[in-house]
Amino acid sequence: MVAQVEQPDVLTRDQVAVEDTWDLSPIYPDDAAWDADAVRLGEQIAAAVAHRGRLGESAVGLSRALDDAMAVRRTVERLRVYANLRRDEDTAADDANARYERSIALAIEAGEALAFLEPELLALPADQLVSYVADPVLATYHHLLDDLQRRRPHVRSVEVEEVLAQGAEVARAPHDAFTALDNADLDFGRVRDETGAEVALTKARHALLLRSKDREVRRGAQEAMSGAYLAHRHTLAALHGASVRKDVFQARVRGYGSAREAALFDDNIPESVYDSLIGAVRAARPTLERYLGLRRRVLGVDQPTLYDLYVPLSPESERRYDYREAVEIVLGGLYPLGERYVADLRAGFDGRWVDVHETKGKRSGAYSWGTYAAPPVILMNWNGTINDVFTLAHEAGHAMHSFYADAAQPFHDAGYPIFLAEIASTVNEVLLTWHLLDETPARDDAGRLVLLNRFADTFFGIVPRQTMFAEFEHRTHAQAEAGQPLTLEVLNGLYGELHEVYYPGVLVDDAVRVQWGRIPHFYRAFYVFQYATGLSAAVTLARTVREEGAGAAERYRAMLAAGGSDYPLALLQRAGLDLTSPEPVHVALAEFDRTVAEMERLVEQGALVAPAKA
Repeated sequence: MVAQVEQPDVLTRDQVAVEDTWDLSPIYPDDAAWDADAVRLGEQIAAAVAHRGRLGESAVGLSRALDDAMAVRRTVERLRVYANLRRDEDTAADDANARYERSIALAIEAGEALAFLEPELLALPADQLVSYVADPVLATYHHLLDDLQRRRPHVRSVEVEEVLAQGAEVARAPHDAFTALDNADLDFGRVRDETGAEVALTKARHALLLRSKDREVRRGAQEAMSGAYLAHRHTLAALHGASVRKDVFQARVRGYGSAREAALFDDNIPESVYDSLIGAVRAARPTLERYLGLRRRVLGVDQPTLYDLYVPLSPESERRYDYREAVEIVLGGLYPLGERYVADLRAGFDGRWVDVHETKGKRSGAYSWGTYAAPPVILMNWNGTINDVFTLAHEAGHAMHSFYADAAQPFHDAGYPIFLAEIASTVNEVLLTWHLLDETPARDDAGRLVLLNRFADTFFGIVPRQTMFAEFEHRTHAQAEAGQPLTLEVLNGLYGELHEVYYPGVLVDDAVRVQWGRIPHFYRAFYVFQYATGLSAAVTLARTVREEGAGAAERYRAMLAAGGSDYPLALLQRAGLDLTSPEPVHVALAEFDRTVAEMERLVEQGALVAPAKA
């Protein structure tokens, strides 16, 4: 594949066909409807607050109070999601940013107003709250109330909860500042593609150019991208340090032993799951060295650099995938999940769930999001590569998770944690990989190498890389908790040290050491480890679905439909997976090792039909 940007100038939104944009009208038909709901929110808040001081009067009264509180939260979610999605269409649009800011203010107002709920409920005698949990009138709130009991030690007085709610506006400052810098203000300059054409560098184009077989193209793209972050390294260090200190403060106020404990507590995830992931990946260093050694040999470089880690080792055709062609490929790969799953997803694709193309000011990357009782939506920045096809499958997994959970659960139980979300998305990627391998003849060494290479690169980018991020987060927060400063030098030194552990043999230079400054997930601490556990679990679940058939697929769909109605480890156990054991991580690493071994065999047999340019 030639790493050439087909269009030097980025499209504007009005140049994109309507059918290639997402349909937000099920959330709000227009901005005026959003404005009307924002006004109506005040009435809903007043109705919910009217129950203050009366939660212990009866189960019926509590049920009505919770219904009114959920109405507020549902409206807040709808307002925020719509505002975020509209802003992401053009991050530089003043009206969209103003609406986003107003949605944050409304959410904070609602949070402050409802801050009395948990403290007032926990002020009730323990036996009364237990009786409420068992009362049929409150059956729909069973998990919510049971979980409240579990969190009793970490809920503060009404006054403190109100102050914490008010402080949310200040607490978001590091994340908002980073988002503005990262998506709107940073200028990555212009670079040359493989044809020598000069193009404006964007994040999506950077990802494309790093796949070039021409090392000079890769180097130019990486140096331009890293240079922008290096130029703002002191600002990035200040923002990162402020975010970490915010996490530590909030954990201490609520009586947690650490920020990590606080982050894992909501999903009832033992810290041992986090530690066993780090331990398992660190212990897999020989496999990591095997993969990076193969990469070094195929690329013909003495020491790989950061910009040598993303170019495919296998030969690639110049073929680009049309979006609708990709839809059919994705649907074909997901048939093991059942005819119903495939039919529902096809209807979603036909119903404009996806915002397809990169446009000027649009948020980079890809995600799936939505709000209760409206179809989910997917943001893409389509380049037409095979990676885009897999990204579409990935985000479709998130979307279908939401689609089934919303249909089966009440609002307060429909939302599922990231811990489960990353499993739903990567099951789709694994199934698609195996489906395409099944369709590739055994004699087609080059074709099989392409698919194996993609799986290996994806696995390496998720399990070792996200585990490295997880250890970085753990150690930066531990440093702050110990009263040690998080200076630029400290952050660079720690990241460089971990890079040497998880990327053995790869050059560590200033561009590498500052890479922590590019990671938006760090502003939502202790989140990224779930990518690694998610892929590890997905390999096991996908294998079970393929081998056991309809029964396993039905259990899997039931897990999706369960949403957040129970803790994630419990829901996974019902689907036949135990993540309290490190076994799924070991199984996934073994699959990675087998994949690398097969790649080595194919390379020796001459599957590389064209040498890479060093």
